[in-house]
Amino acid sequence: MVQRLLLAGMLSGLIVALFAFSYARVYAEPNIERAIALEEGGDHHHEEAEQGTVSRDTQRNAGLLTGLVAYCAALGGLLAIGLAFLHGRLSVRPRSAVWTLTVAGYVSLVLVPQLKYPANPPGVGSAETIGTRTEMYFIMLLASAISMAVSLWISHRMARRAGAAPSIAAGLAVFTALASLLMTMMPAISETPYDFPRALLFEFRFHAALLQLVVWGGLGVLFGQAAEYMEQSGLRVEGTARRGIPNA
Repeated sequence: MVQRLLLAGMLSGLIVALFAFSYARVYAEPNIERAIALEEGGDHHHEEAEQGTVSRDTQRNAGLLTGLVAYCAALGGLLAIGLAFLHGRLSVRPRSAVWTLTVAGYVSLVLVPQLKYPANPPGVGSAETIGTRTEMYFIMLLASAISMAVSLWISHRMARRAGAAPSIAAGLAVFTALASLLMTMMPAISETPYDFPRALLFEFRFHAALLQLVVWGGLGVLFGQAAEYMEQSGLRVEGTARRGIPNA
């Protein structure tokens, strides 16, 4: 069962990666090109900077697709492992369990970290502080994931005594409090040049956020449906076996 779920999750990730690549190629990449042109002072200087490195044509095509395939397949595999762990522990359908995992994962691993440290286009941020900024982002990501795990555990424990609605409300309240505390405690990093176009910065962050929604939402839809189908198929096979009817 776990192997089938893992295969379904990774295949769902591969399909979602194609949609995410199409979205990124059409909407996100033009903003990156504009930001690079500003950073390098024009197309001529940008072409000179590309010599001896991976070309932008490779980055925005094969490189982008490869990265998204790896990212989406890995997420699909993690969702499959999470669903296998929850199987039999929660009295919900597989589709609902998958959506619970995707929403919790998106909020804790994407939304909260990016609210504190939003994605930046080329030309924003100093190369000298990239190590510090990366470290702060991953600390925020890890702390947010731990906060979500604690909130889900509290909600699960309360559900046995107080019921579904109060336990969900308590879990949301705990995570909101912990996330707010994290965002207050973590140091702010703002290195946007004063002359950087605000419209370009907004468009880049907007499309970066929507790209993540495409990935996580697509996985919730595809893998949730696949897991539901596998559950129903397993029940039909089990029912057939109990009736003594040979499996054709």
